[in-house]
Amino acid sequence: MGEFAFQTLRESITSAIRSKILTGELQPGVKLAEQKLAEEFGSSRAPIREALRQLEQEGMVEYSRNVGCSVRRVKPEDAYEIYLLRANLEMTALRYFDCKFLEEDLRTLRGILEEMRNVRPGDLSQIVENDNRFHAVIVQRAGLPRLLKFWDDLNYGNLLVGANSGSNHETLAQRQNGIHTKLYEALASGDTEVACRAVYAHYMEPMERMRSANSAVQAADEAAK
Repeated sequence: MGEFAFQTLRESITSAIRSKILTGELQPGVKLAEQKLAEEFGSSRAPIREALRQLEQEGMVEYSRNVGCSVRRVKPEDAYEIYLLRANLEMTALRYFDCKFLEEDLRTLRGILEEMRNVRPGDLSQIVENDNRFHAVIVQRAGLPRLLKFWDDLNYGNLLVGANSGSNHETLAQRQNGIHTKLYEALASGDTEVACRAVYAHYMEPMERMRSANSAVQAADEAAK
């Protein structure tokens, strides 16, 4: 098999496994055996191994002693950290270019909003892809390669948070356009601090609600003991 063909096969397998994780076909904690996957995809174990390593780098699977590779479980503290980092990276980008978006940036954002309006209900992959594309406009405008790399490394973490959020994904599809329209208005204002506050609230208000809900559950559990 040539190098190009191997790369293409590995990418196809990576995409297929990623999709199975996001749709819930492969649940958190499920073991991913190389031989079983090789039989499923009709390949050798080499591209399976490479695909799993790629997904490990993305944070979607993890390796542990005595278990091997399994679908990663996203804990509440993981979700909080991912969103906190994304928010702060985007705020850093906004402050760097002083929220001066080009008209083509704003056009791109409006186009993504339209796609959000038309996304198929329950299509989590498309919902989160639209979200990543929207926020990428902010980070790319700064023109800071390392900042973009740090932010990009969190993208699949964001996918996992969405997949494991427990939210009704059909409801999320309906709400996504409205949530991002509000954020767009802050970005289009040209006011850096208004935009930064909107970005922070966009990410962290849901996380704070999640923290409060988890604390309430823990308190109830303690009281019941």
